[in-house]
Amino acid sequence: MTWLLLTIYLLFFSWLLLRIPFIRQTGLPPVWIIGLFLLKVAAGMAYGWFHTTLPNYTNEADTWKFFFEGKEQTRLLLQDPLAFLREVVENPYGKKYRHLFSAVNSYWNDLKHLYMVKLVSLFNLFTGSRYYVNVIFYSFLTFFGPVAFLRVMNDVFPERLYLLTAATFLFPSFLFWSSGIHKDGLVFMLMALAIYHFHFGLRHKHMTYQTWLWVALLVALIFPVRNYVVLALLPGFAAWWLAERFFRTRWIAFLLVTVVGTTLFFGTKFINPKVDLPIAIVMRKLEFLKLGGQSMLPQRELKPNFLSFVKNAPQAINHSLVRPYLTEIASPLYFVCAVEIFVVWLLVFTWFFRYTENPYRHSVVLFLFLVGMVLLLLTGYIVPQLGAIVRYRSIFFPLLLVPIVATIKWRTNILKI
Repeated sequence: MTWLLLTIYLLFFSWLLLRIPFIRQTGLPPVWIIGLFLLKVAAGMAYGWFHTTLPNYTNEADTWKFFFEGKEQTRLLLQDPLAFLREVVENPYGKKYRHLFSAVNSYWNDLKHLYMVKLVSLFNLFTGSRYYVNVIFYSFLTFFGPVAFLRVMNDVFPERLYLLTAATFLFPSFLFWSSGIHKDGLVFMLMALAIYHFHFGLRHKHMTYQTWLWVALLVALIFPVRNYVVLALLPGFAAWWLAERFFRTRWIAFLLVTVVGTTLFFGTKFINPKVDLPIAIVMRKLEFLKLGGQSMLPQRELKPNFLSFVKNAPQAINHSLVRPYLTEIASPLYFVCAVEIFVVWLLVFTWFFRYTENPYRHSVVLFLFLVGMVLLLLTGYIVPQLGAIVRYRSIFFPLLLVPIVATIKWRTNILKI
């Protein structure tokens, strides 16, 4: 039965993708659209299988936890739909919804897990609670993320559609980690769709209340899953809007917002002592350290003040943008990651000497750079395990790398249309 459902749903969603205007308007031929979708499905299945090779994977791998708990939630949905919905707002830690950025005794931390479990439970209604058939549903849903990002990049850098497609969809870590049933693909999808609406709203000078509502809704849906991503997106969107409305030299708007945002970040304790963002980051790091793991990186002490964050910035950048080194390969997966990060820096180095245009004259690219760097810095500050860093950073790499790949002077015109 599983193979029959796999075949039926693969055929159905491949057919459906070719009939959705949002997908067709990329300009990609049907064979490319179907091929990219099938590749995403294959990566999602490989993701699930990979985690079955881990010891005690049902207890250790989040993707399988979502599946097994999702089966229970599907039964609850069928038996008591109101209880199924009520669980989303129930707080087992008291009436106050505190500890917003904590990983311990926090409704918000539990919500991101429940978010995924509820989503999987809905898939189960159509798949008979089959993990690998669920992957097809998840791949279809999250396929809209890279498509939205591609459409924005193709609008900014026209006549490079195939190059942009390859850079967006086929970056190895992004393809693998965003295709598995986990939070990463969902976060990228919501983020990319928000960027899409904001970009074309400004591009066509049509920032209606519907556009703002779409952006606000998409960002709000990110919050339960990865609340720190919202911390980067909000000032990023503010800088983008200011740059388009009031600044001819657009990078100045982003610099001003960065200065103001940094000041507010370290000044929150003076506004409201209960909302001390630097302490929240430090506590989050300590909670990660307590989890332990086999890929722990050396850590300097991080204190909740500006000077300590500045001193720790080089280490944070090293962890999120340079590791693993080619000299510290502990497994085949680390080898792939090490080669990938080497290629990333090779692309950056090549761009410095062979760029065709300055991509940072575009507000959207400045936005991607600001948001990408802030999120990579936060990842480096918070996450001490190399394995977790590799997964978290994968969905932020396209923000930085696609504009670079698009503006390198390549020796061939094969990828142009």
